[in-house]
Amino acid sequence: MTFDGMYVERAALEGGARFVEDEQTRIARARDTLRAAFDRDRRTLGDDQYGAELEKQLPEIENGIFDAFHAYLDALGDSADGLRVSARNYKQADGDD
Repeated sequence: MTFDGMYVERAALEGGARFVEDEQTRIARARDTLRAAFDRDRRTLGDDQYGAELEKQLPEIENGIFDAFHAYLDALGDSADGLRVSARNYKQADGDD
């Protein structure tokens, strides 16, 4: 779309949305791999005082990590959605419905 000297390449917006969705998929896989590692290794912290202390703290640590994953994945989804909405809006403005 061209407007007062501004040009927007809709295909770039759509491509950006696909890129962000691919990144979202990659990050979700990393989260799932990490979750599986926590589930697998949770009870192998050792039988000493350090392992016992870490075992007490681990639920809060895990919650912080996975809350951050959740927030990041949501932000990526919002970004992809925003890029798609922008592409659609520019398409309508160009009359390319």
